[in-house]
Amino acid sequence: MKYLAIIGAGALGQQIAQHVTQCRAYTVTGFFDDILPIGASTPYGLVLGPVSAVHASYARGMFDEVLLGIGYKHLARRQQIYDELALTIPFGRFVHPSSYIDSSAYLGPGTFVSPGCVVELNARIEANAFIYTGCLVTHDGVIGSHTFLAPGVRLAGRAQIGMRCFLGIGTTVIENCTLANDVRTGASTTVLESLSSGIYIGSPARLLPSASLGYK
Repeated sequence: MKYLAIIGAGALGQQIAQHVTQCRAYTVTGFFDDILPIGASTPYGLVLGPVSAVHASYARGMFDEVLLGIGYKHLARRQQIYDELALTIPFGRFVHPSSYIDSSAYLGPGTFVSPGCVVELNARIEANAFIYTGCLVTHDGVIGSHTFLAPGVRLAGRAQIGMRCFLGIGTTVIENCTLANDVRTGASTTVLESLSSGIYIGSPARLLPSASLGYK
């Protein structure tokens, strides 16, 4: 069994630790976190140090792979950390055993697939994407790097989702739609046509001012 370190010791990092521990996919060695002090305790292990300590800890053999527990409100930071580490630090992949991933699908490094998801024929989930519970990615769909799908997102065939997107709970995207980088949707948004960058709500989706939801 490989040893996993998780970057981010908050709720998302602990959720990752819970899943990988319960499924016996990894042994969690601890967390790296820029807010909590070294030695701070969580239910799944201690904080080993700040993110800047990852390279030295890996060199000492403290872990085999990492996953990022940085959430959807900080996608730029999530990408920044991934880009800084990915050339020299191995990123893991996790798929909960209750999910179905077609053998033709691609999962990039750092991807995390939660319980009850379906990823169908020729779909691609690019690096460092996070797929929450009960999502459906149908045939030939693409999820861009560093993107989050909230619970219950549904993507019809050949939907293309860009980088650093966040699709809110219950979002539906019909077939052949393309969402640009940095698209965000509110709960139960229905996407009926391709979208440029921005925040969208409603059915059909309509654009909101970017400041309205306070994302960074």
